[in-house]
Amino acid sequence: MKPTETGSAGPLTERRTERRTERQPERQPVRIAVVIPAGPGDDVADTLASVLRYTDPSRIVVIVDDTSTGSAVHPEPTPDVTVIRAGRARPGTQGGLWVKTAPAYRWILDRYQPGMVLRLDSDAVILGPGLEAAAEQAFRRNPGAGLLGAYRVGPDGGRRDFLPAARQLRAEIGPRGLRRPELRAGLRRYVRLAREHGYVDGEHVLGCAFLLRAEAIRDIDRAGCFSQRWLEASRLGDDQIMSLLTVAAGHQLADFGGPADPLALKWRGLPAHPSELLEQGKLVTHSVRSWGDLTERQIRGTFAAARATAGVPG
Repeated sequence: MKPTETGSAGPLTERRTERRTERQPERQPVRIAVVIPAGPGDDVADTLASVLRYTDPSRIVVIVDDTSTGSAVHPEPTPDVTVIRAGRARPGTQGGLWVKTAPAYRWILDRYQPGMVLRLDSDAVILGPGLEAAAEQAFRRNPGAGLLGAYRVGPDGGRRDFLPAARQLRAEIGPRGLRRPELRAGLRRYVRLAREHGYVDGEHVLGCAFLLRAEAIRDIDRAGCFSQRWLEASRLGDDQIMSLLTVAAGHQLADFGGPADPLALKWRGLPAHPSELLEQGKLVTHSVRSWGDLTERQIRGTFAAARATAGVPG
C-alpha cells in the first residue's frame, strides 16, 4: 500500500523512529512503571499516596500535569516520582488525551526497563499490595496477553458493550472519515493489522486502570505510535486507542476486572461500597468520585484510613 502519511505503511512492528536509532544510555530495570494523568481539581496527591504505599519500591511513577497553570501536585523530588507536562493537543477531542499522555510512555521507555506499565486515572486508587504479582501471574497464564484490564466482563459479572466504540471507529475509518484523511488512513492501517490478530471493532479495556506487558508497550513504542499526533483528531478514547494498538502490535487483551479479579472499575462512581471493596481484597478501584450519598472526600478518607492501618507490603 502506498504511504499517505506518517505511520501508514508497513507492518506495525517494522516501524522505527529516528529516536530509536541513536545510541541510548543504559536503562534502569524496575518492576513497575505508573502513569497518572492529572487535570485541574484532581486529588492526585491522594492517588499518588496509594501508589507509593502499595506498589513495589522497584518503580517509577510519572504524573502527567494537564493543568494550564502547571498546578498538579509537585511532590518533593524523589528517585521514583517525577512530574512532566502533558503533550500539547487540541481541546475537545478524546484522542487529545492520547497525545497528552504519550510523552510519559516515551519518557519512561527512554530511561527505564519496566516489567509492566500501569496506567491509572487520578480518580482511581490502589487498595492493597500485590498488584504486580497478580499481573505477573496473569501474564504467565496467558502468554499472548499484552494488556490486562476490565475487558469483556465488569466487576458485577456483566458483559461490557463495545458497540458505541465500534460505531465511532467505523465512522472514522469509513466514508465519513474522509473529512480527516490523515486520521482515516492511519486508523485504517492499524485496524487492518489488528484484525489480522483477531481484533473485534471497538473492543477495549476500560481506561480507568490497566496494565501493559513490557513487550507490548515496547512494540507499540518501536512502531512510533506514541508520536502520532494525528490521533488527537480522533473521538476514540485513549483506552480504545491503546487497545487497538496493542492488538495491532500482535498482543491480545485479557480480563483482569471481573468479579474474582483484582480490578474493580466503573466508568462513573465506585462499583461497590468502599468497605465492601476492602473486604473483597480488591487491589485497584475507580471512580472515587462517588458512591451513593458518599462524597469523594469521604471515600478517599475511608481508603486513606485503611492505608494507615495496613501492614507493610511484602
